[in-house]
Amino acid sequence: SPQILTTERPDRVVSFLVEGYVTVIVDGAPQALIVPVTLFSLLHSSEDYYLRLPYGNFLRILRVLALFITILTPSIYVSIVTFHQEMIPTELLLAIAASRATVPFPTIFEVFAMEFAFELIREAGVRVPGVIGNTIGIVGALILGQAAVQAGIVSPILIIIIAITGLASFAIPNYSLSFSFRGRRFIFTVLAAFFGFFGIAGGLFFSLITLVNMKSFGVPFLAPISPKIKRGPDVVWRGPVWSMEERVDYLAPLDRRRQPNISRGWIKKPRGGKTR
Repeated sequence: SPQILTTERPDRVVSFLVEGYVTVIVDGAPQALIVPVTLFSLLHSSEDYYLRLPYGNFLRILRVLALFITILTPSIYVSIVTFHQEMIPTELLLAIAASRATVPFPTIFEVFAMEFAFELIREAGVRVPGVIGNTIGIVGALILGQAAVQAGIVSPILIIIIAITGLASFAIPNYSLSFSFRGRRFIFTVLAAFFGFFGIAGGLFFSLITLVNMKSFGVPFLAPISPKIKRGPDVVWRGPVWSMEERVDYLAPLDRRRQPNISRGWIKKPRGGKTR
């Protein structure tokens, strides 16, 4: 996982500076480097603070779900089709079996072939300049998926699985973090092909151990959840702006306060004792 956050947005740089982070700006470079970072700061986006509280929290929860969908969806499909057919309803099992009746390849080969094709289309769309790049990505995915299904190389339900996985990976706001989890899903797919759900559980356990032991410039990558320390209302979901009056504890800032004691001045009591 990335240990440095890169951004070109001045508002995001200022928000991290106010929080107590360090920003590295190099003359002539369009990007600013922000250190240290945690997993939760990489999942946050500037739009979260411009939206109202319920909408911003909804988007954050959606990103967390997208992260798990990116990692686990292909591996869960492989493990269910290969080992755990009893986990799905009979009607769906019959539909999957019927869609795979004409496919001559094992499930793991199907998944890797389509994953590789999807990543190839994505990279080609990024490298081709202008509007043609977007056209290549959309048209290429549609034509390739439809042709593969008609040729009997892959099953139709696998196209849906790969499409959901690809869309979920686009929902992760940080590009480096998205790359990290996109690479891990191949490892989870291999583990699922050999060990089923046990392999997925082992992969999750190993990934959790790796994240817990990782540090970014001395700050634990899963802070403030692990190690559990004092935290404000801006980790997975955020609280109102007026509730975030203190800087995060794991940065050990010299000045703990980033806002006045009571940032909502209109609720202060006058000398008479009555609230205005």
